[in-house]
Amino acid sequence: MPEQIDARIQKSQAAIIKAGMQLLSKNSEASLSDIAREAGVGRTTLYRLYDTKEKLIKAIAIHCLDSFERATEQLESEAKSALHAFHLMFKAIFPLSAEMEFLMKLGDLEEGDPEVFAIYRRQANDIAELVKGAQAEGSMSKDIPIAWVVNLVEGLLYTAWLTNKEKPMKHDVLADLAFHTFCNGVAR
Repeated sequence: MPEQIDARIQKSQAAIIKAGMQLLSKNSEASLSDIAREAGVGRTTLYRLYDTKEKLIKAIAIHCLDSFERATEQLESEAKSALHAFHLMFKAIFPLSAEMEFLMKLGDLEEGDPEVFAIYRRQANDIAELVKGAQAEGSMSKDIPIAWVVNLVEGLLYTAWLTNKEKPMKHDVLADLAFHTFCNGVAR
């Protein structure tokens, strides 16, 4: 019996996270009641799992960051080089557009929550290690500060998200554009 309860709780949590991500991305004022209705769960169930909107937002943010981590965990083993790993990273992340949108609209929550910030910093450090690898293999200039490249990657993710909102494109096209810009800039 406990396995059935756990399965129901997991199903409810997944539905709440998905509904919360969708509704809060469109309207930050959406209520927990709106989210429960969209998720197809009772308000009591939602409040038992997330008794405040802030706790739900944190849970969604962690879900989004974890999704990025799961999508990119095999990069190093699949990549032919550190530079190729960046291309694979863009290809892995761009299909997660709902998660990306939630985090983009969320703003600086990660700085206000130690747990979310720790996940964010770990992922930024992983990108920094990838930059160091690209610099060591000679495919990226050592003259460019690592922090600059990490921020450039975040900027390209944001640019792809904005571009896709204005003119929807296939994820592979966005990934290729981001990687091309990452490698070559925009000048001729």
